Amino acid sequence: MSVRQRATSSSRECGSSDRHNDIEVLKYSKKSKKGDSNLPLFFVGLMGVCILSVVTLKSATIMNPMIMIRGTTFSQPNVMMLPKGVKRFTSTPEVSKHTYWVEKNKKINEPIIRAFRHRNWIKVNNYEDAQFLWTYSPNNDLWKELKPWQRVNHLPGFRFWNDKDTFVEGFKEYELREPGKNHYFNPETYRLEVKEERNQVHKVLTEEGGMSRPWVLKQGNVNQGKGITIMAPHSDNLASVLEDNPLDSDETKKLILQRYVCNELTWGRRKYDVRMFWLIASVDPLLVLYHDGYVRIGNSNYDETDFSNTRAHLTTHTRLAEEGKATWDEFENHVRNHNLVADLGLSDPVGHVRNQFKQAIAETAAAFRDKSFNSKNMVEENGIAFYGADFILDQDLDVYYLEPQMGCGLDEDYNFRVVMHDQMFRTMVDILGEILKKEEKGESLLPLKQIGEWQVVYANGWVFNYDGYKRSKEKRDCSLPEEKTT
Repeated sequence: MSVRQRATSSSRECGSSDRHNDIEVLKYSKKSKKGDSNLPLFFVGLMGVCILSVVTLKSATIMNPMIMIRGTTFSQPNVMMLPKGVKRFTSTPEVSKHTYWVEKNKKINEPIIRAFRHRNWIKVNNYEDAQFLWTYSPNNDLWKELKPWQRVNHLPGFRFWNDKDTFVEGFKEYELREPGKNHYFNPETYRLEVKEERNQVHKVLTEEGGMSRPWVLKQGNVNQGKGITIMAPHSDNLASVLEDNPLDSDETKKLILQRYVCNELTWGRRKYDVRMFWLIASVDPLLVLYHDGYVRIGNSNYDETDFSNTRAHLTTHTRLAEEGKATWDEFENHVRNHNLVADLGLSDPVGHVRNQFKQAIAETAAAFRDKSFNSKNMVEENGIAFYGADFILDQDLDVYYLEPQMGCGLDEDYNFRVVMHDQMFRTMVDILGEILKKEEKGESLLPLKQIGEWQVVYANGWVFNYDGYKRSKEKRDCSLPEEKTT
């Protein structure tokens, strides 16, 4: 396990190379005048090294020139929209253009300040005067006071996907709307406040061998390792999980029961997860981008035969010892050197894993588009947001969603995080600045001229799809015979 050198200064300015990627023609559509919103759109192409497929009849794709990210060559999709009308947004007053405001006394916001400063934006003291506002946590009072031309880095509907139970609910609703979808990245999960799902739990435990497997009981509205209980195979608390959490109890609300992901890929002998980032660059139209992240490494040896200690099965916030971190480059090497790569028949194991990350983010945008990513509940005319998402992998290099994250820690306790933040946030500022200018002029949102290492995964109905990928149903689990449980 590689232990990264700690940063000596969180204000260090690090160089980054801003790469360019042109992505074609996406205009802001204005709904419902003489059927404008029903104009048919067609697919006109496919495929790059990152294999893409059409998943909606509302967009068309053609390919860009090949680009290079972290030594990997691939194509980004172009998405061509054909609206009749073009929406023009309210112009920003000249005195406020290229200005930003960041909430005071929040050291965690320093990477954002550095990025805006490096791109020559002007910092103002009053949020009423700023074109762009950044707060670490959502601010309901601030939302109410925004002007149409202002943008703030949070959207009102975040709780629909940020809470574990409503995240499950949103994807179940999405599956009803899109019955052909295979959300392989979501572990088997049940809400204990829903009668039908409780009946499913009872059947799984009593008739389908569920008692021989480990499960995880989670509270829906907490994070950082809180509200999580590991339920060992054949344990008393698993056998009585429905009895202990009755349907009519207030304590049962927001509880979910999730199948434990077995046969995990470890970092040495330690559990780890991968933190990714995603950017809502616009909600009108909805444009979502993905960015590689970093690895968070647990601090105890991982053992799938011992489920007596919940903390030993968590990656972060275990309070057992200091957690480790690793860079994306180290993660790439870790994946390439996995001893089963040849057996799995993967010529590009990193691309295989990244494509699963990207599809999970894209499907999250699609699942919660109406509830979370639209302008109907906003005072300002358009919205932006920066979020995170956490994943784990198994030995087959299959990816599983832990959860998306509204509040991403921007600590810089390791030098590589300073470099990562500078590269990621400087190009984020470029993207947002370009979109603000195009909004005022009524221009096509795409192509983006400076996209850096961000990658488009959702664009106004087009959803990134890892075409050709099919997860095996023959997965090794960590079921235990009754006599070996703890």
